[in-house]
Amino acid sequence: MNKATKIMAQVLKNLNIKTSRNMMISNVTAKEVSLADDIKQLLVEQIENRVRWRESVINIIQKGVNQFIEIGPGKVLSGLVKRIDKSVEVSSINTEDDIKSIKIW
Repeated sequence: MNKATKIMAQVLKNLNIKTSRNMMISNVTAKEVSLADDIKQLLVEQIENRVRWRESVINIIQKGVNQFIEIGPGKVLSGLVKRIDKSVEVSSINTEDDIKSIKIW
C-alpha cells in the first residue's frame, strides 16, 4: 500500500481542494475536518490506516444526524449503522425507483 500512498499524495498535491462548507468526518481520526490541507493529508493517511467506522458514526450521531442514506448496491453499511444505534433512520438507494421514493427529512 505504500506505493498507493505515494501516488495519492502526489495526485492530491496537484489538486485544488477547497475548505469544506459541510461537515466531513475523517475515516482516520473519526473527527470533523474541513480545512483543505487537512482533508488532503487525511485522504493520504486513510490508505494505510484502519477505518474508524464505529467512532465516526457515533460522532456523526452526536452532532445531531439521525438519518443515514446508503447509496450503492447492497445494504451492508446500513446494517452496520443500525447495529451502532437502532434509533436512527437508515435508507438505501440501489435503484432508480429507490431514488424516487426516498424520503429526506
